Amino acid sequence: MYTIEDHRRTNNGQYIGGASHTAQVLNHKIRNKFIIKAVCDLRKISGEFDSIVCCGISGLMVVPQIAELLDKHIVIVRKDDKCYSDFKIEGVTPFRYIIIDDLICSGNTIRTIKREIKAEIPRAKCIGVYCYIPDECAYDATKDGSKLCQRDLGVPLLNVDGVDRPI
Repeated sequence: MYTIEDHRRTNNGQYIGGASHTAQVLNHKIRNKFIIKAVCDLRKISGEFDSIVCCGISGLMVVPQIAELLDKHIVIVRKDDKCYSDFKIEGVTPFRYIIIDDLICSGNTIRTIKREIKAEIPRAKCIGVYCYIPDECAYDATKDGSKLCQRDLGVPLLNVDGVDRPI
């Protein structure tokens, strides 16, 4: 999609430091493309969920805009206890939610989010995960990739058109 130089350079030639996926989200032009694509993809299923859950700084760089455009609640799950809040989960209590993440590598972020929400809100149901940097995702955006995501993480990958989701 982009070369390293494409996403690490600002309009005035400055260098954006950080991990590859973080540098992409810190580049406003690329971040806006991710947001537009996510809104277009998720609008097709927006009636199936009420909340968007994220974890971490990169999620908070895109989820507020996506949630606003889809008229959804934002839920933040904290990965660890090193924060200024006593709450592990912040936001409106979700009923049916999706997780938006920058990439899926080990799946630990997805597992953490699902575990924390289940512990605090056992009736909430995750209907899938959307990876807004699909080139960085361990699961490819095919039905087979979604099936593997379902097998490993218990939820389908929502980047795939026509994927069966539990209703």
